[in-house]
Amino acid sequence: MKSSTVTILSITLLMGCIITLLGFTYADKVEKRITSINISITDDFDSKFLTVPRVRTHLESFGNIIGELEKDLRLEAIYSYLKSIPSVLNVVVYPNLNGELIIQLTQRKAQARIHVGSELDYYIDEMGEVMPLDPNYSARVPVIYAKNEKEVTQAIAFLKEIEKDEFWTSLIDQIIVHPLGELEIVPRIGAKIFIGSSPQPDVLKRNLVTFYRAQIKTGNLKNYSRIDLSYQDQVIAKRHVY
Repeated sequence: MKSSTVTILSITLLMGCIITLLGFTYADKVEKRITSINISITDDFDSKFLTVPRVRTHLESFGNIIGELEKDLRLEAIYSYLKSIPSVLNVVVYPNLNGELIIQLTQRKAQARIHVGSELDYYIDEMGEVMPLDPNYSARVPVIYAKNEKEVTQAIAFLKEIEKDEFWTSLIDQIIVHPLGELEIVPRIGAKIFIGSSPQPDVLKRNLVTFYRAQIKTGNLKNYSRIDLSYQDQVIAKRHVY
């Protein structure tokens, strides 16, 4: 009987403490004001579409945050506002116990720049979504030249296949899509490389590296204006005409 009474008293005291702490927490939240904004950006080393100063400038247009009571903070509105920035992929926003508003942003990663006819250029991001160009920053990604969206899709599919291949990603500067869906690569250095409509990256890479090595050894690589890899297990190279 005594043990049961002690247990009941302990539980009662514990519940009382919890209720008291919750009361203090609520009262503290009612009175607490936001004193600063702490902004961090994921993966900001590889891409500079977002910077902390630029995010702060965006927030200036949103309205007052510093000095606001935490209970009056419109977190959902702040989230939606930040999510509407074209280069933002994900947003996390919350106040901490020190009166800081924590904002964590993940920026979208451009995979390619698209040039279709007379339309304005745009990027395609890692989710395959359209991403507008940025007035202050240009991503160093392949430029795809095509006449329509279907042709763009063919080039994007090739880029997806090679996205983890350092050889291809360091080589490609532009991809030109020809009318029949055939792809031609403009490398950062050297002759254009025609790879056809059904490219097999591993096979193409093997043949191209073999060709490069042979021509570098003889000092003839600079003599070629176009390399054709569209034939199975063959490399056909066209020399410059002077």
